[in-house]
Amino acid sequence: MKKALQVFLWVFMIALLVLAITATLNRQWLQDYFRGRSYEPTGEMLRIRQDLALTVNGEFLFNASQPELDDRNEFNAHCRNGADSEIAVLGCYANNNIYVYNIEAEELDGIRELTAAHELLHAVFARMSETEKDDLKSLLEQVYKDNKDILERDLQTYDASEQFEELYVRAGTEVADLPEMLELHYAGVFSDQDKIVAFYNKYIAVFRRLEAKMADLKAEMEELEATIEIKNKEYDQRFDQTEAEVEEFNRCAETEGCFEDEMIFETRRNVLLREQDALKGLRDEINTMIDQYNAKVNEYNENVLYNEKLNQIVNSAKTPEKIQ
Repeated sequence: MKKALQVFLWVFMIALLVLAITATLNRQWLQDYFRGRSYEPTGEMLRIRQDLALTVNGEFLFNASQPELDDRNEFNAHCRNGADSEIAVLGCYANNNIYVYNIEAEELDGIRELTAAHELLHAVFARMSETEKDDLKSLLEQVYKDNKDILERDLQTYDASEQFEELYVRAGTEVADLPEMLELHYAGVFSDQDKIVAFYNKYIAVFRRLEAKMADLKAEMEELEATIEIKNKEYDQRFDQTEAEVEEFNRCAETEGCFEDEMIFETRRNVLLREQDALKGLRDEINTMIDQYNAKVNEYNENVLYNEKLNQIVNSAKTPEKIQ
């Protein structure tokens, strides 16, 4: 009996040791499990979670990160952390939690879903081993080269130490065509990664259209301005020359015998009258172009104002103004 008790104690101790080792090795998983079990999403966050079409693993990490939609003051307390007030921060992954700025503007539909997906990938990255990260490095570098026009500007706002993680997150939420190995990787989180990219394209298209429109208007204004300048110089030169010729004509008309006959007088007079009419037409053309230029300036300024208001909406450091 005593021997049986000793065997039982040994088995029990070994079992405890195995449990302790397992718990140590799976500490993060256990923390995630219990955090996920205690998470109660709001109705709106539940809708966002459904819209992201997460895999089982993706939903597990989403719940473990306990995402919340924050209004401006709450969000700034969680995420701004001394960030440049000119930089829009849409979300953050801090203290194992996901915080999403609650932007409700209809013009920016999809921005909250994209932000939630973006921050979820930060949570995924935080749990990856160095070996896993190294395996993805060359693939992500190729994605960056192939999509530099999309990724470069935003990545430059991050420190060098943060750029690889940010590239990983943005590749998974902003780039549709990925190497097969990366597609398989992100498929462990999103059942349809293209759907996540669609959220990005939907909201970012508003800013891209504005930027393109302002760039087009600026180019048109510069072209008109240059043409107006050329036309004005032409007008001034022709006006001065015509004025001098009119003055000479009038002087000659008052001088007996200056014109040999009436026909020469009428011919010269008609030439000057036609030139004066042409100058009037040129001035009207210039005035029309000036009106066109001013209209484009007004349209450009309206687009700038709208762009500023949109940027105020997405920047929690600024008080947003209502879009008219």
